[in-house]
Amino acid sequence: MVRDLCLFAGYNEDTQIVWFKISYSKGRGVLPAIINFLEEQDVLIMIGHLDNMNQETGEYSIFTEIRKEVDLDELSRKIGELEVVQQVEYGISEHRMIHLVDFPLNVIGVRAIIARAPTLVDIIRTLNESAPHAEGLLTLSGLRGGIHAAKYFRSIMPLDDKNFTSILTELYRAVGWGILEIDCDPETFEGKIIVRDSFIADVYGETDQPICAYMSGYFAGYLTEYSGKNIRVREVSCKATGHEVCEHIISPAPSGEKQEHVITRGVSR
Repeated sequence: MVRDLCLFAGYNEDTQIVWFKISYSKGRGVLPAIINFLEEQDVLIMIGHLDNMNQETGEYSIFTEIRKEVDLDELSRKIGELEVVQQVEYGISEHRMIHLVDFPLNVIGVRAIIARAPTLVDIIRTLNESAPHAEGLLTLSGLRGGIHAAKYFRSIMPLDDKNFTSILTELYRAVGWGILEIDCDPETFEGKIIVRDSFIADVYGETDQPICAYMSGYFAGYLTEYSGKNIRVREVSCKATGHEVCEHIISPAPSGEKQEHVITRGVSR
Protein backbone atom coordinates (compact mmCIF):
# COMPACT_ATOMS: atom_id res chain seq x y z
CA MET A 1 0.00 0.00 0.00
CA VAL A 2 0.99 3.61 -0.53
CA ARG A 3 0.98 4.72 3.08
CA ASP A 4 2.77 8.03 2.57
CA LEU A 5 -0.15 9.26 0.46
CA CYS A 6 -2.86 8.77 3.08
CA LEU A 7 -3.70 10.49 6.32
CA PHE A 8 -6.83 11.00 8.38
CA ALA A 9 -10.22 12.38 7.36
CA GLY A 10 -13.71 12.84 8.75
CA TYR A 11 -16.51 10.37 9.22
CA ASN A 12 -19.39 9.57 6.84
CA GLU A 13 -21.91 6.92 7.84
CA ASP A 14 -23.18 6.33 4.29
CA THR A 15 -19.91 5.49 2.52
CA GLN A 16 -16.70 3.59 3.10
CA ILE A 17 -13.11 4.13 2.04
CA VAL A 18 -11.80 1.20 -0.01
CA TRP A 19 -8.32 0.77 -1.47
CA PHE A 20 -7.65 -1.22 -4.61
CA LYS A 21 -4.30 -2.46 -5.90
CA ILE A 22 -4.71 -3.29 -9.57
CA SER A 23 -1.96 -5.00 -11.57
CA TYR A 24 -2.39 -4.47 -15.31
CA SER A 25 -0.73 -5.14 -18.66
CA LYS A 26 0.72 -1.97 -20.12
CA GLY A 27 -0.60 -0.60 -23.37
CA ARG A 28 -2.18 2.42 -24.98
CA GLY A 29 -5.44 3.43 -23.30
CA VAL A 30 -5.18 0.88 -20.47
CA LEU A 31 -5.46 3.26 -17.51
CA PRO A 32 -8.32 5.29 -19.01
CA ALA A 33 -10.19 2.02 -19.55
CA ILE A 34 -9.79 1.08 -15.87
CA ILE A 35 -10.71 4.56 -14.65
CA ASN A 36 -13.76 4.80 -16.95
CA PHE A 37 -14.98 1.40 -15.73
CA LEU A 38 -14.72 2.50 -12.09
CA GLU A 39 -16.61 5.70 -12.84
CA GLU A 40 -19.36 3.65 -14.49
CA GLN A 41 -19.62 1.70 -11.22
CA ASP A 42 -20.05 4.98 -9.25
CA VAL A 43 -16.65 4.55 -7.60
CA LEU A 44 -15.22 7.91 -6.50
CA ILE A 45 -11.43 7.88 -6.86
CA MET A 46 -9.95 10.06 -4.12
CA ILE A 47 -6.27 9.53 -4.84
CA GLY A 48 -4.16 7.23 -7.00
CA HIS A 49 -0.57 6.11 -7.31
CA LEU A 50 1.15 4.43 -10.26
CA ASP A 51 4.04 1.99 -9.92
CA ASN A 52 5.69 0.97 -13.20
CA MET A 53 6.85 -2.45 -12.06
CA ASN A 54 8.52 -3.41 -15.35
CA GLN A 55 8.14 -2.89 -19.11
CA GLU A 56 5.12 -5.17 -19.36
CA THR A 57 3.29 -4.65 -16.08
CA GLY A 58 2.13 -1.70 -14.00
CA GLU A 59 0.35 -1.33 -10.66
CA TYR A 60 -2.39 1.19 -9.94
CA SER A 61 -3.09 1.80 -6.23
CA ILE A 62 -6.15 3.91 -5.51
CA PHE A 63 -8.19 5.05 -2.54
CA THR A 64 -11.90 5.29 -3.32
CA GLU A 65 -15.14 6.29 -1.64
CA ILE A 66 -17.93 3.76 -2.18
CA ARG A 67 -21.47 3.38 -0.87
CA LYS A 68 -21.72 0.83 1.94
CA GLU A 69 -24.33 -1.26 0.14
CA VAL A 70 -21.94 -2.07 -2.74
CA ASP A 71 -20.81 -5.71 -2.85
CA LEU A 72 -17.02 -5.29 -2.84
CA ASP A 73 -16.29 -8.91 -3.73
CA GLU A 74 -18.49 -8.57 -6.81
CA LEU A 75 -16.93 -5.22 -7.75
CA SER A 76 -13.42 -6.65 -7.36
CA ARG A 77 -14.40 -9.61 -9.55
CA LYS A 78 -15.69 -7.28 -12.29
CA ILE A 79 -12.49 -5.25 -12.24
CA GLY A 80 -10.48 -8.46 -12.52
CA GLU A 81 -12.48 -9.49 -15.58
CA LEU A 82 -11.26 -6.48 -17.55
CA GLU A 83 -9.03 -7.74 -20.35
CA VAL A 84 -6.04 -5.59 -19.30
CA VAL A 85 -6.19 -6.47 -15.58
CA GLN A 86 -3.98 -9.24 -14.22
CA GLN A 87 -4.76 -9.14 -10.49
CA VAL A 88 -6.90 -7.16 -8.02
CA GLU A 89 -6.51 -6.76 -4.27
CA TYR A 90 -8.68 -4.58 -2.05
CA GLY A 91 -9.19 -3.62 1.56
CA ILE A 92 -11.45 -1.38 3.63
CA SER A 93 -10.35 1.53 5.79
CA GLU A 94 -13.20 0.94 8.22
CA HIS A 95 -12.76 4.18 10.13
CA ARG A 96 -11.93 6.34 7.09
CA MET A 97 -8.36 7.21 8.06
CA ILE A 98 -7.45 8.67 4.70
CA HIS A 99 -6.88 12.15 3.29
CA LEU A 100 -4.83 13.84 0.60
CA VAL A 101 -1.35 14.97 1.53
CA ASP A 102 -0.59 18.68 1.57
CA PHE A 103 1.68 20.88 3.65
CA PRO A 104 1.83 20.98 6.57
CA LEU A 105 0.76 17.38 7.10
CA ASN A 106 -2.02 16.73 9.60
CA VAL A 107 -2.56 13.48 11.51
CA ILE A 108 -5.36 13.02 14.05
CA GLY A 109 -5.89 16.72 14.38
CA VAL A 110 -2.36 18.09 14.69
CA ARG A 111 0.67 18.81 12.53
CA ALA A 112 2.70 15.70 11.70
CA ILE A 113 5.90 14.70 9.97
CA ILE A 114 7.05 11.59 8.15
CA ALA A 115 10.16 10.27 9.87
CA ARG A 116 12.34 7.17 9.54
CA ALA A 117 11.77 4.69 12.34
CA PRO A 118 15.52 4.68 13.26
CA THR A 119 15.29 8.43 13.93
CA LEU A 120 12.64 7.93 16.62
CA VAL A 121 14.32 4.82 18.00
CA ASP A 122 17.61 6.72 18.35
CA ILE A 123 15.82 9.20 20.61
CA ILE A 124 14.45 6.33 22.70
CA ARG A 125 17.87 4.69 22.86
CA THR A 126 19.52 7.94 23.96
CA LEU A 127 17.00 8.39 26.76
CA ASN A 128 17.43 4.79 27.91
CA GLU A 129 21.21 5.16 28.00
CA SER A 130 21.45 8.64 29.50
CA ALA A 131 18.34 9.74 31.41
CA PRO A 132 17.29 8.68 34.92
CA HIS A 133 13.84 7.07 34.96
CA ALA A 134 13.85 6.89 31.16
CA GLU A 135 11.15 4.24 31.07
CA GLY A 136 8.81 6.42 33.11
CA LEU A 137 9.47 9.46 30.94
CA LEU A 138 8.79 7.51 27.73
CA THR A 139 5.61 6.04 29.16
CA LEU A 140 4.40 9.48 30.22
CA SER A 141 5.11 10.85 26.72
CA GLY A 142 3.11 8.02 25.19
CA LEU A 143 0.30 8.57 27.70
CA ARG A 144 -0.23 12.12 26.47
CA GLY A 145 -0.27 10.98 22.83
CA GLY A 146 -2.85 8.29 23.53
CA ILE A 147 -5.09 10.75 25.38
CA HIS A 148 -5.01 13.13 22.43
CA ALA A 149 -5.83 10.32 19.98
CA ALA A 150 -8.93 9.23 21.92
CA LYS A 151 -10.13 12.84 22.25
CA TYR A 152 -9.71 13.44 18.53
CA PHE A 153 -11.51 10.28 17.44
CA ARG A 154 -14.39 11.05 19.79
CA SER A 155 -14.69 14.49 18.18
CA ILE A 156 -15.12 13.15 14.63
CA MET A 157 -16.94 9.82 15.01
CA PRO A 158 -18.92 7.72 17.46
CA LEU A 159 -16.49 6.01 19.86
CA ASP A 160 -18.02 3.13 21.79
CA ASP A 161 -17.41 -0.34 23.22
CA LYS A 162 -17.87 -1.90 19.77
CA ASN A 163 -15.17 0.08 17.97
CA PHE A 164 -12.73 1.62 20.46
CA THR A 165 -10.24 -1.23 19.98
CA SER A 166 -10.62 -1.51 16.19
CA ILE A 167 -10.02 2.23 15.77
CA LEU A 168 -6.76 1.97 17.73
CA THR A 169 -5.78 -1.08 15.69
CA GLU A 170 -6.37 0.72 12.41
CA LEU A 171 -4.46 3.79 13.62
CA TYR A 172 -1.35 1.73 14.45
CA ARG A 173 -1.39 -0.03 11.10
CA ALA A 174 -2.01 3.17 9.13
CA VAL A 175 0.97 5.01 10.64
CA GLY A 176 3.25 1.98 10.47
CA TRP A 177 3.73 1.48 14.21
CA GLY A 178 2.67 -2.16 14.37
CA ILE A 179 -0.14 -4.68 13.99
CA LEU A 180 -2.31 -4.96 17.10
CA GLU A 181 -4.39 -7.75 18.58
CA ILE A 182 -6.42 -6.27 21.43
CA ASP A 183 -8.32 -8.27 24.05
CA CYS A 184 -9.83 -5.76 26.46
CA ASP A 185 -12.98 -6.20 28.56
CA PRO A 186 -14.88 -2.87 28.30
CA GLU A 187 -16.42 -3.48 31.73
CA THR A 188 -13.29 -4.19 33.77
CA PHE A 189 -10.61 -2.85 31.40
CA GLU A 190 -8.47 -5.88 32.00
CA GLY A 191 -6.80 -7.73 29.15
CA LYS A 192 -3.79 -7.58 26.89
CA ILE A 193 -2.48 -6.08 23.68
CA ILE A 194 -0.23 -8.05 21.34
CA VAL A 195 1.94 -5.94 19.03
CA ARG A 196 3.38 -7.63 15.97
CA ASP A 197 6.12 -5.89 14.01
CA SER A 198 6.56 -3.10 16.57
CA PHE A 199 8.66 -0.43 14.88
CA ILE A 200 10.48 0.20 18.17
CA ALA A 201 11.38 -3.41 18.88
CA ASP A 202 12.24 -4.20 15.26
CA VAL A 203 14.65 -1.29 14.92
CA TYR A 204 16.08 -1.20 18.46
CA GLY A 205 17.86 -4.52 18.23
CA GLU A 206 18.59 -7.05 20.95
CA THR A 207 18.36 -5.92 24.57
CA ASP A 208 17.81 -7.49 27.97
CA GLN A 209 14.78 -5.34 28.90
CA PRO A 210 11.48 -4.54 27.17
CA ILE A 211 11.87 -1.24 25.36
CA CYS A 212 8.35 -0.34 24.10
CA ALA A 213 7.43 1.83 27.11
CA TYR A 214 6.21 4.60 24.82
CA MET A 215 3.64 2.21 23.33
CA SER A 216 2.52 1.07 26.80
CA GLY A 217 1.95 4.70 27.70
CA TYR A 218 0.06 5.38 24.47
CA PHE A 219 -2.26 2.45 25.11
CA ALA A 220 -2.80 3.59 28.71
CA GLY A 221 -3.59 7.15 27.63
CA TYR A 222 -6.02 6.06 24.93
CA LEU A 223 -7.86 3.66 27.24
CA THR A 224 -7.87 6.10 30.15
CA GLU A 225 -9.40 8.87 28.03
CA TYR A 226 -11.94 6.53 26.46
CA SER A 227 -13.05 4.81 29.66
CA GLY A 228 -12.86 7.74 32.08
CA LYS A 229 -11.00 5.38 34.40
CA ASN A 230 -7.34 5.29 35.39
CA ILE A 231 -5.89 2.50 33.25
CA ARG A 232 -2.38 1.06 33.53
CA VAL A 233 -0.59 -0.78 30.71
CA ARG A 234 2.81 -2.46 31.08
CA GLU A 235 4.92 -4.43 28.65
CA VAL A 236 5.65 -7.93 29.97
CA SER A 237 7.47 -9.36 26.95
CA CYS A 238 9.20 -7.70 24.03
CA LYS A 239 10.42 -8.81 20.62
CA ALA A 240 13.71 -7.03 21.33
CA THR A 241 14.35 -9.45 24.21
CA GLY A 242 13.89 -12.50 22.00
CA HIS A 243 10.13 -13.04 22.14
CA GLU A 244 8.07 -13.53 18.99
CA VAL A 245 5.81 -10.54 19.73
CA CYS A 246 5.50 -7.69 22.22
CA GLU A 247 2.82 -8.19 24.89
CA HIS A 248 1.27 -5.42 27.01
CA ILE A 249 -0.99 -6.16 29.99
CA ILE A 250 -4.02 -3.90 30.64
CA SER A 251 -5.32 -3.38 34.18
CA PRO A 252 -7.02 -0.70 36.28
CA ALA A 253 -4.48 1.49 38.10
CA PRO A 254 -4.51 1.38 41.92
CA SER A 255 -7.39 3.35 43.37
CA GLY A 256 -6.48 6.89 44.36
CA GLU A 257 -3.22 7.04 42.40
CA LYS A 258 -2.83 9.43 39.50
CA GLN A 259 -1.53 7.95 36.26
CA GLU A 260 1.43 10.35 36.07
CA HIS A 261 2.50 9.54 39.63
CA VAL A 262 2.52 5.82 38.96
CA ILE A 263 4.52 6.23 35.74
CA THR A 264 7.24 8.61 36.88
CA ARG A 265 8.23 6.36 39.77
CA GLY A 266 9.77 4.02 37.17
CA VAL A 267 13.26 2.72 37.82
CA SER A 268 16.40 4.12 36.21
CA ARG A 269 18.07 2.16 33.46
